[in-house]
Amino acid sequence: MYSTDINAGLRNIHKDDLNILQDSWSIIHRNVQKIGVNIFTMIFEQCPEAKFLFPFTDTTRRDSDFIKFHSLRFMQAIESVINSAENLNEIDPLLTNLGHVHGKLKERLEFKPEYWTVFRECTLYHFRRTLEKSNIIIKTRRLFGAVDPTHTNVDYLITLWGMLLDYMIEKMTMSFRADVRTRELNKNNWFQNEEEQNTNFMEERRETMKMQRTEQ
Repeated sequence: MYSTDINAGLRNIHKDDLNILQDSWSIIHRNVQKIGVNIFTMIFEQCPEAKFLFPFTDTTRRDSDFIKFHSLRFMQAIESVINSAENLNEIDPLLTNLGHVHGKLKERLEFKPEYWTVFRECTLYHFRRTLEKSNIIIKTRRLFGAVDPTHTNVDYLITLWGMLLDYMIEKMTMSFRADVRTRELNKNNWFQNEEEQNTNFMEERRETMKMQRTEQ
């Protein structure tokens, strides 16, 4: 029987499961940049329109410095969450800021929060590939009991990673939508102020012309 109620979310993760996640991250971290680039390459294959978020980058080049940098940034965000899983309040400001950053991309490059779902699936795919080749399977069997099939243990581990990514996406999406709403409100206020200023100008202009005609 597994330790964590998946529906309860990352805040209620069992200590044993957190240990396994941290062990698996230590394996992923050995090739973190390569895995990150593989994830972004797969994202561009699965969702070609995401390439438009990088207008000045050749996304076909796996050795692109910008792609390496950007993929590493996301992997570092994942690492920050896994390191702060016992006190998620510490990491929430980072996730909130990431949401705001992508809110700016919504205005400039039409970023869609649905891209995070693609990121999630591609991340889990490459995490699974990495972990299936490692001795993490032995550790999960030791934790959950040797009677469990190996593939079930890996499936459960990937489910835990999915729970962690879901937490990240939920927090980023909340701040993303708040940022978009604020920008739209500010834009509407700007248009309203601009219209009021134009109206006042025209009123003043009419009054001036009326006075000039009267004086004549």
